[in-house]
Amino acid sequence: MEVNPTLLIIGCGKLGIKIGSDLRQQYNVIGIKRNAISNFHDFKIVCLNILDPAFNKTLTKINPEYVIYSIAADDQSPSSYQKAYFDGLKISIKSIKENCPKFNHLFFISSTRVYGQNNHNIMTERTPPEPTDFGGEALYRGELALLESDISVSILRLSGIYGENRIRLIKMAQNHSSWPKENRWTNRIYDQDVVNFIAFLLNKLQKNIAIEPLYLLTDNSPALLYDVLNHIRGLMGLKLIHFEPKDTYDGKQLKSLITPKTEFIFNYPTYEDGYNFIIENLNK
Repeated sequence: MEVNPTLLIIGCGKLGIKIGSDLRQQYNVIGIKRNAISNFHDFKIVCLNILDPAFNKTLTKINPEYVIYSIAADDQSPSSYQKAYFDGLKISIKSIKENCPKFNHLFFISSTRVYGQNNHNIMTERTPPEPTDFGGEALYRGELALLESDISVSILRLSGIYGENRIRLIKMAQNHSSWPKENRWTNRIYDQDVVNFIAFLLNKLQKNIAIEPLYLLTDNSPALLYDVLNHIRGLMGLKLIHFEPKDTYDGKQLKSLITPKTEFIFNYPTYEDGYNFIIENLNK
């Protein structure tokens, strides 16, 4: 009987849980999470802090073929980001090399926060990151640590994640007083598209097809925030908010050069597609 390969998810927040729950039929999914989840049975989760000395013994026992590092910082502080995106990652790299002979590939869930520049240019995988805050700096240090290691890795730089359980912009759209004073460029990726893309890459690895060390994972449709918020208001039957257009806007415009060249197809290639689906289902 063929045994499914083991997929270890280090960090089981919203995204880690969604990845594991979706892929549990094709992989033996095991998660590592600092805090236990009550009444959760989709896949096995080990309650453990990766900074705990028991982490090495746990990885020896799990011995995964594939690892997804999807840890989130505890709070918005330099020390928290350092622990999550650099210290923990360095520990994981070392432990994988020493304790996981079956290891094949690691995916690091990074963020477009590494792009700190605000120069009105479209940024891609070829744009050198210039982080300007502690969060972007910690993420980029983690990326460099991976690329300098001798293990097989792919970095996934995600733009703003949204989905059926991520409705921050919907709440903002409903309350005009909460809108930022200045309009700006924004980028999104639907959480289900993230999961599907990871499954797509894993399938390639299973077939011994090489994949890239870096992907910018965004819907390739940068949009002005006020346009997104007004689109949501229109779907909800609310009056649109008029704003005067400007010649230039702050924020980031992101587009991947790599994902369009793959066979991957986004379910939600624009914010209109994504929020049309979300609002439709909210009304059911």
